[in-house]
Amino acid sequence: MKIAEILPKGEGFSPVQFGAIALCVRDFTCHSQYNHDITVLGGTSEEGFSGIDYIKIPQARWYEKRTTAYARGCVNFINSNNVALAEIHNRPNLLHYIAKKAPCRFALHLHNDAQEMKYAKTPDEREALLEICDAIYCVSGYIRDRFLDGIDSKYHHKVHIVYNGIEIPTSLPAKEKLIVFAGRMTEGKGALLLAQALQKTLPQLQGWQTIFIGSGRHEVSDKLTAYEKEVYTTLQPISSQVQMAGFLSHAETLDYFARAEIAVIPSVWQEPFGRTAIEAMSNGCTLISSARGGLAEVTEAAALNISPLSAEVLANAILTLAKNQNERERYQKLARDRAMYFSIAARTNVLDKIREAILSGKPHAA
Repeated sequence: MKIAEILPKGEGFSPVQFGAIALCVRDFTCHSQYNHDITVLGGTSEEGFSGIDYIKIPQARWYEKRTTAYARGCVNFINSNNVALAEIHNRPNLLHYIAKKAPCRFALHLHNDAQEMKYAKTPDEREALLEICDAIYCVSGYIRDRFLDGIDSKYHHKVHIVYNGIEIPTSLPAKEKLIVFAGRMTEGKGALLLAQALQKTLPQLQGWQTIFIGSGRHEVSDKLTAYEKEVYTTLQPISSQVQMAGFLSHAETLDYFARAEIAVIPSVWQEPFGRTAIEAMSNGCTLISSARGGLAEVTEAAALNISPLSAEVLANAILTLAKNQNERERYQKLARDRAMYFSIAARTNVLDKIREAILSGKPHAA
């Protein structure tokens, strides 16, 4: 039975153009028992990841809005390929459009808080989605709780926790005195807090280096945001110990995690899940986390979860771990053990059981 994975229109789906949703779809698809029945639909990348059936929906006609054209292209694919199940990622508005014109089963895969999405902000709007869908997949218990806020209990069985999964490395290189931050240089990700903490700590940590990955992608200073400029200014006095790597491939990012002693996720916003957390843990990093949103349930006791979140508290955590090898090694073992729960094989098995129930018409309790 054909399954269509429908990405947000602007989500890249290739080794050089990807986001967290793309990596999630890639990993689940590669390990699914339905692998050969899945087609990924996107609106950005010309070619997808190797080994996955991917189609780029054609561009809008001159008289169409891009979102409408994308939705229409998805409907055309579903109707001409006998799709049995369409799994729509993170776009309730896209789900509404497609559901009116395509006779198949639907699931909405939520990677973020539904209460911040169009057509899902109120309980009534979310119940309308549940009337359309056979299942809602949520990347964490935090996201599930947010979706179910104010929802009649008769719908709860349709809303599932489907954690993201990753490949767990079987061996790791020797660790280096390296601290890794991987994420956008935005207030929500806490980049400035980390910069302020590093300004206090790195001068006391001879031989230690820090790398910022996926941030500060603009080499021309006049393209930097005001927030990015403040981060750069804060880091200037310790620039000899800091590398601003910008965007790196996923493989390169994982290589840095594998070599790093410490990874820091100082998120200020409520993280829906925290993929970088399991990537860091699986690669044996000592993880310092703000434990916001889904991060708390992902890391549990396997990270040094700091509260309250401030530059001073973060600096103390970095100093404590950088100066104590035994404590780092203790957290690194806890991290590797906790990461095993998020192996992609185990997490895909959870998703496939829900898909199997949907396709067979049998209910699957959340």
